[in-house]
Amino acid sequence: MTQEKCIDFDQVIDRRHDAYSYSSKWSTSREIAEHCGLREIIDDHIALFTADMDFRCAPAILDALHATVDHGIFGYSTIDGCPAYADAVRDWFARRDQWTINTDLMLYCPGTVRALEYAVEAFTEPGDGVIIQRPVYPPFTHSVEELGRNVLNNQLIRHTDQDECGDLYYTMDFDGLEELARRDDAKLMILCNPHNPVGRVWSVDELVRVADICTRNGVMIIADEIHGDLLRAGVKVHHLAQVAPHARVMTCTAVNKTFNLAGLAATNLVFSDAKDKALFSRVLGHAEPSPFAISAVIAAYNQGEEWVDRCCAYIDRNIDDVIDFFGRELPDVGVRRPEGTYILWFDFTHRCNALGIDGDELHRRIYEEAKVILQDGLNFDPDGGEFFQRMCVPSPRSVLMEACERIAAVLAE
Repeated sequence: MTQEKCIDFDQVIDRRHDAYSYSSKWSTSREIAEHCGLREIIDDHIALFTADMDFRCAPAILDALHATVDHGIFGYSTIDGCPAYADAVRDWFARRDQWTINTDLMLYCPGTVRALEYAVEAFTEPGDGVIIQRPVYPPFTHSVEELGRNVLNNQLIRHTDQDECGDLYYTMDFDGLEELARRDDAKLMILCNPHNPVGRVWSVDELVRVADICTRNGVMIIADEIHGDLLRAGVKVHHLAQVAPHARVMTCTAVNKTFNLAGLAATNLVFSDAKDKALFSRVLGHAEPSPFAISAVIAAYNQGEEWVDRCCAYIDRNIDDVIDFFGRELPDVGVRRPEGTYILWFDFTHRCNALGIDGDELHRRIYEEAKVILQDGLNFDPDGGEFFQRMCVPSPRSVLMEACERIAAVLAE
């Protein structure tokens, strides 16, 4: 029996009180409460708002981290002269996705949100436009607006039960994208694949069409693909740089979602052009991972594959159980099985209409009465997200289903 087979994803680990946890997801701090729209967070709150797993790390990674501790010296660290790091990243994507990375065009960055911010600074000027596709991960908006650039929103098209593809299936508005990309101020597009929060894994045809539109209009693409290993059974991810080698792309890859290593801040960027790598490097400045991040990345990509596959299978069951629960208990709440990510995107519109409540009251009932912390849809779509909530499901099933029971109780007629 391998070590990975000993992992118990059902184990409930105390991340709120353990002295060595330091979890922001399970924090009761005033700052986290304010971020979540709560007066206070108490012990009874269940945290499902952050894309952060509540599972113990893969044993191979733990072994590598213990060995790093045993080495006993934690001075300045570098991946220069450490071919094992780049080799591990390259071999993972070649093995899993048949994507061949030129490691000479790879660059380390301490976190994906930072990478977005540095990219906006490196490849645009104040007043330029950056295309995003709402509803989308809130830092896409923040990384643009906080640096004095303008959001150009290419709103995704939400389909319903009247469409062949069914409710809460999203596609791209390519005509709208073409119109935005033609603008003189449009310099950059941030693409999310798999998409957070709607769960689409974009097809080859969709990706090539995006790349063609942007290339034709001189728009660079930042491809955030950090959820690319978290796929439903039978679904395959295609990397934009893989299917559209003619496009100008910076691809964001990371171990933080796949292996739940966000605290080690190890995002690896892959550029299609050496000039763009050099531009980004000037904004990034000096940045090297800690020795723990280096060890973790190498171990994760070289020895963590079985753990990832078992984790994805567990998440698949979580997703199915939550959707089945809502289908029984609150059938007028919209939710769809995502193609990728471990995120569920709920539409509470019909339930709120039946109860005669608005989005603020929906928030109050879930967050304060049920004591379940999700993430409000307005963060992802300021214009159309009032009755939406995002739930992240990589938690022990008992915790997850307790949260669902609580939500159903406060939204019953």
